Amino acid sequence: MLKLLRVDDRLLHGQVAFLWTKALAIQKIIIANDSVAHDEFMKMTLGMAKPVGVELVIEEVQKAAELLIQQEDSRQQIMAVVNNLADAQRLIEKTGYIRSLNLGGLRERPGSCRITHAITLTDEDKAICRQLMENGIEVELRAVPENKKMVLDKESCE
Repeated sequence: MLKLLRVDDRLLHGQVAFLWTKALAIQKIIIANDSVAHDEFMKMTLGMAKPVGVELVIEEVQKAAELLIQQEDSRQQIMAVVNNLADAQRLIEKTGYIRSLNLGGLRERPGSCRITHAITLTDEDKAICRQLMENGIEVELRAVPENKKMVLDKESCE
């Protein structure tokens, strides 16, 4: 069962690997990224960041979506992580059942504006968020589980 779909441009690091997995009793982390799925060095590096006892799967977005569909009714607690909103949108559309998206870390990029201390959005990101919200997807802003959950509103995406 998918417990969290997270956008974090660093993919797997301390906050994700330890705080979120502990808070949600995560047993499997699925990283969905087309380029990392074919990069053995990155896969090895990300593998070193995962907590002991948590399974790590790194797949292309399409394969990750198929895996999430297969595991939808599983008892295994799963967290999926992507590093950009376009990939998150692809996963949401391909699975058809994801209703919430966690924005955890998107560092400053050319043309981005700051939404929170950890999240900046480009115009393209804002357009994706607007479309997701129009389709009934909750977009929440929260770096770590201990932070207060803030839900993105349309005004933030103007």
